[in-house]
Amino acid sequence: MNTSTNHKVDRHSSMPVYQQIASDILARISQEEWCIGDKLPSEGELSEEYSASRVTIRQALAKLESEGLIDKQRGKGTFVKSNPGIVIQDLFIPQVGIKKKSDIVAADIKLSVTTSVSAQILNHLAIEPGTPVVYLERLFLRKGRAIGVNRAWFPEAMVPGMAKERLVNDSITDTLQQRYGIEFSSIENYIEAISMDGVMAHMLNANALSLALKISSIYMNQEGKPVEYAVTVWNGSDTQFHVVLSSKQEMGK
Repeated sequence: MNTSTNHKVDRHSSMPVYQQIASDILARISQEEWCIGDKLPSEGELSEEYSASRVTIRQALAKLESEGLIDKQRGKGTFVKSNPGIVIQDLFIPQVGIKKKSDIVAADIKLSVTTSVSAQILNHLAIEPGTPVVYLERLFLRKGRAIGVNRAWFPEAMVPGMAKERLVNDSITDTLQQRYGIEFSSIENYIEAISMDGVMAHMLNANALSLALKISSIYMNQEGKPVEYAVTVWNGSDTQFHVVLSSKQEMGK
C-alpha cells in the first residue's frame, strides 16, 4: 500500500469532509487498493494523508464501520471487512479500435517505488509480498481540463530505474517499448460506471457524485507475464469511447 499520495478533500463542497473521506476510502477498497483482511493505515497516517483532524478521520471510519465495510479491533487496528464489489460480465471483443485524441496529454506525473501494495495488486502482477513495485499516478488533460486520473503498478524488476527518469514522451507505452523492449501481447479490461466521490471530483474539477467510467486493466508482455496493472477513472461528461466490434474473419484481413 502506498500512503505517500496526498488525497485531497474539497473544503468548498456541500458534502461534509468526513463523508468525502469515507467515500474515498470506500472507493480505494472497491479499486482493490485494500482487500478484505488488509489493515488500513492508522488514524494518524490517514489524518496526515487527508490533511484532516483525527476526529474527522474517526467519523469517517465510524461511518464505514456502521455500514459493515471495516472492522476496528482494539489494540490491533482497523481491517477491511467487506467490499461492496461489482458484478462482472464477461464480454468477448475480438478487436477494439480506439480513436486516439491527439489533444489528450498526461500531466502531474508522479513516480515512486514501494514494497507495500494490496494482495489483489500482488495477484494481478503475479508477484510475492515485499516485491518492489513502481507506482505511477498522473492526470489526463484535454485542452487544459482534467478529464481522467490514471494509477498504475509495475514489477520493479521488469522496469528497473523507471521511477528515477521521466517517461518517454510522457507515455507508458513508449517508455516500455523504447527503454525496456516490452510490447503488450494482450490487455484484460474491467469496465464499470461509478459515481465520483468528493476527492475524485476535486481532481477532475467535477461535481461530487458525477458519473465516471472506471477501467481496470492488466497488461501482459510477449511472454504472457503481467507487466502492468492500471486503474483509470474518466470524467463521464468529458469523454467518449469509440469501440468497434468485428468478427474473427475480419480480424484476419
